Amino acid sequence: MLCILFLLSYPIPSQGKETEEHPKSKSDTASILNRRILRAYEDLGSARELLKLEKIDSVPNGTYISFLGTFPNRKGIKVVKHSIQEGRNGIERAESKSILLEFTGTTLSRVVTEIKAENADGSDSTIIRLIDDTPLDQNVDDIVVQADKNGKEVRYPIQYLPDEGINRERSNFKQEFYLKLIEDFLIQILRLQEMQTQESAKNKKKLLQTFKDSLQY
Repeated sequence: MLCILFLLSYPIPSQGKETEEHPKSKSDTASILNRRILRAYEDLGSARELLKLEKIDSVPNGTYISFLGTFPNRKGIKVVKHSIQEGRNGIERAESKSILLEFTGTTLSRVVTEIKAENADGSDSTIIRLIDDTPLDQNVDDIVVQADKNGKEVRYPIQYLPDEGINRERSNFKQEFYLKLIEDFLIQILRLQEMQTQESAKNKKKLLQTFKDSLQY
């Protein structure tokens, strides 16, 4: 949540020309981070296989799945993970993280990640949404941040964050926040796929056992 507070409190800089301090080191770091994000996008594209399933038979605890469109013409999938913090008087704070993956045909065409956190009494709430409308265009810096902290809203592309010299907010944002978020959801997507395979194998085993019982084997 510290990164969210940073984004909400950070003044949006003007679009000035960046100075060229340590250009090679800066370029190498940014390039590596961008490649990791693009690789994660490519891997997240495997979620389209889940669209082909008429229903999701098994999900991890605290995880909820919804689809864009109806089977068999679905256009996307949303995975939401919920967590709560409990105190002496019950639930004190609730948090959810979600990813929405939209497809045009078999191509991943939009990625929206979101984090929501709120106290039980509603006295403190935070929403941050990160939108990439062109996830496979090689330009990672066009990700748009939409954030709301107790009614204070900001919206801007991450390219507005400085990334020069000691001011490496853009690279730090990618490394410490965005990559961790999408790679965590990649693990979740892969786990969901594995669980559906296991459930399918379990159902086949049950069906075979039913056949055996009916034949008195």
